[in-house]
Order: sequence, then structure tokens, then C-alpha cells
Amino acid sequence: MKEFIEKNRRLLNFYYVAARTIGWSLLIVAVVVVFVKLFSGFPKYASYMWFHLCKQVTMSFVLLGIVLLGLSQFVRYLYENDYQPGWLLRHGNKVLYLYAVALIISPVLQYYFQMTVIRNVSAVSFLLYFLSAELPAVAKGLIFIGIARVLHRIVPIIEESKTLV
Repeated sequence: MKEFIEKNRRLLNFYYVAARTIGWSLLIVAVVVVFVKLFSGFPKYASYMWFHLCKQVTMSFVLLGIVLLGLSQFVRYLYENDYQPGWLLRHGNKVLYLYAVALIISPVLQYYFQMTVIRNVSAVSFLLYFLSAELPAVAKGLIFIGIARVLHRIVPIIEESKTLV
């Protein structure tokens, strides 16, 4: 592993900078989007529209930005000998679990809000929605749960290998 890190130190540094830059950019864009929508005459009475905006900002910007910041800390932790894992890396598995739960719950809440607006609920529409929206969300959630499990196990191994040298 040390040989791989030494060979690819510049590439790992590029990944670190790119992940950190994109992560912070996503967080800043999320704040800007919320402020623009708040002060631009967005219909505040439409609860479904507010839910959809919050879901999009949270899922697409905030949580993904936090995951990228955690990834940047992980890459830096790999290639720098003196770097101690930051808070986000130490608790990265919990962040990934939260992201997975949000991915899985989001389509259910979206279906609920759509049905309260449309008020036409049928078993066929629920089944089609479940197959088209919830099934991929569950698959993505399971992928993030797997990544969280790997992260939870690999960070102590890397820390132990750094102390042996």
C-alpha cells in the first residue's frame, strides 16, 4: 500500500483538492438556493413544493457535499503520515448511514406529499411508484450502508498500520 501511495501521491492530492472543493461548493450552493427561493416570491403555502425543494437541496447538495468532504479527509489521511482523521472521517460511517436512510425515506415522503395533493390513491399507482422510485432508492441506500461498514472497519486498520511504521 505504501508503494501505491508513493507512486500516486500527486493523483491522491488532486483527488483530495477536487473532493474538498466540490464538497464545499455543494454546501455553498445549497445555502444560496435556499435563500434565493425564500426571497423570490416562492409560494410559501404550497407544502409539496417546499418539501420538494428541501428534498432536492438536502439530497443533492448538503448530504452529497458532506460525503465528499469526508472522502477528501479519507484521501488526505491515506497519503499524509502526520494527518489525524478529522471529525467527519471519524464519524463518516454515521453520516453515510444517515444518507442511506434519507435516500430510502425520501421517495416514501414524496409519494405521501404527492398523494395529499392529487388525492387519488390506487394500489396500481402505489406499486408503480414503489418499483420506479423506492426500489432504486433502497439499492442506493444499501450501497451507502456497505460503504459505511467498510469505512468503519478500514480506518482503524489504516491507523494501526501508520503506527507500526
